[in-house]
Amino acid sequence: MTKIFIGIKRHPKKYLLAIAFGYATLWTVLEPIFAILDFKAEGYNCCFLIGYILASFIIALIVVYPKKNVKFGLTNTNTRVEIIFGDLFKTNGHKVISATEFFDSKIGKPVSPKSLQGIFISSILGGHTNIFDYAVNTQLAGQEIGTVHRTDGKALKYDLGTTITIKHDQSLYFVFALSNTDYDCNAYCTPSLMLKSLDGLWNKVRIEGNGIDINLPLIGNGLSRIGLPPSQLLQLTLISLLKAVKERDLSSTIRIVLTEDVFDNIDLGIIKNNWE
Repeated sequence: MTKIFIGIKRHPKKYLLAIAFGYATLWTVLEPIFAILDFKAEGYNCCFLIGYILASFIIALIVVYPKKNVKFGLTNTNTRVEIIFGDLFKTNGHKVISATEFFDSKIGKPVSPKSLQGIFISSILGGHTNIFDYAVNTQLAGQEIGTVHRTDGKALKYDLGTTITIKHDQSLYFVFALSNTDYDCNAYCTPSLMLKSLDGLWNKVRIEGNGIDINLPLIGNGLSRIGLPPSQLLQLTLISLLKAVKERDLSSTIRIVLTEDVFDNIDLGIIKNNWE
């Protein structure tokens, strides 16, 4: 019921037009049929009128009901985009997870257990931080840009956009440095830094993705504190993706997996219309 009200609130004019169009269509289609069948509605005119109105309202609700998934191609590219609501870890294909420039692995502080990185380490890797740390140490050896001692966490710092991969249970996980952290391990980022980070991610996907579907969350919507509403974060990710695929192919399908808590804030119908 809540989703119905959201749809009406987003598109009140469309809802009213759909009611009128539905009523007119029903009348136009059914009246000739009744005439051909010589069906007499005398004595039931009021019932038929109420039926037409109710059917029109139902049609209108179907028209404005919020979409839970959309698909569209990026113009003049071989890449298709899917945007869905669901669980990132239950999707088919490679998966993307963001981290800070230190690639911390300790759950609690500095890695929140509620973050995707925290869930990945705790649930997918079974809490074995050594798997995560081994990937960082072996794949990024010599790429450190500095050493910073904070209240907790690792000291070696890497460039934003730096990406590692971890293979687990038929999926390849791309973990990329999205945000900076302060002395107290609080993450922060900006739109320009987010675009820089995504450039690094796309480069790694291009090299190791092998054309397999890529699944990513709504980048920047977690604890990175970018300060943009979900709809703008989604647009920013799509802009970055378009730039990347225009330079060189990435994957046939890029799937952005949204969580239910942003349902009220993102109209997938508008997103699709803007990008088709």
